[in-house]
Amino acid sequence: MKLGLIGKNIQSSQAPDIHKRLGNLFNIPLSYEIYDLNENNKINLLDQVRILIKMNFSGVNITFPFKEEVMKYADIINFSSSTVKSSNTLLFKENIFAENTDYTGFLRSYEFHFNKNKPKKILVLGGGGVGRAITFALGSIDVEHIYLYEKDQLRGQNLIKDLEFLKINCTLINSNKLEKTLFEVQGIVNCTPVGHFDFPGCPLGELLPSNHHWIFDVVYTPAKTDLLIKGEKVGAKIISGIDLFIFQALDSFLLFCGDKIDKDQISKQILFLRQHYFKLLYK
Repeated sequence: MKLGLIGKNIQSSQAPDIHKRLGNLFNIPLSYEIYDLNENNKINLLDQVRILIKMNFSGVNITFPFKEEVMKYADIINFSSSTVKSSNTLLFKENIFAENTDYTGFLRSYEFHFNKNKPKKILVLGGGGVGRAITFALGSIDVEHIYLYEKDQLRGQNLIKDLEFLKINCTLINSNKLEKTLFEVQGIVNCTPVGHFDFPGCPLGELLPSNHHWIFDVVYTPAKTDLLIKGEKVGAKIISGIDLFIFQALDSFLLFCGDKIDKDQISKQILFLRQHYFKLLYK
């Protein structure tokens, strides 16, 4: 089975490792290659997808910055991708299927840490592909209110309209309201690349979180971002992007290999994988 990851600035991704590790656990022979279009800027996303289909790939994961663009190239779009309007997983069968395991992976991560407790007021930083997935996921578990901070006003407004269509309470805020909003929210979710090795910094700038916050960062390289370090220093509950990485990868692997394994089998690997990747990445 041939699998891969398409994105930019993805040389530090652990996606090949986790899929090969799962393949070994379940005796499923597979390869998993990285296609970094930042390294090869002579090829576009559509051409890369077409090449991999010709090479008999079973599917690919899609990451920053292509999660929204890739929707144009899918023939069949599942419920979560259709709702979110972004995809991080393509399956190549008789057609191209678009799935979104950021959506399901976030829900599993949230439940792992908070059980069935409903989210209250949440600040979401970034309304791109993963931001869309997480805001809709929060809406599906009856979030009280989402405050979206997105520098691209048009992108932010479009996401707010889509959320409001499903009657999800949400407000688009600008930088002038960011500090005030921090006092009102219970949770902070970073859905921007800021904090990644290739995009250093903190998405809150000079602002500080508080000890009444929980902070979830989708970035996992590094596992402890500047945002999480700030949160840890003030006593906030911090959740590394390692969790989203693991849960979305498990869901993607299940889609790629679902006819060979069942969900219960793969769920049994959660604690083992968390222990492994936290030991490997969390420093």
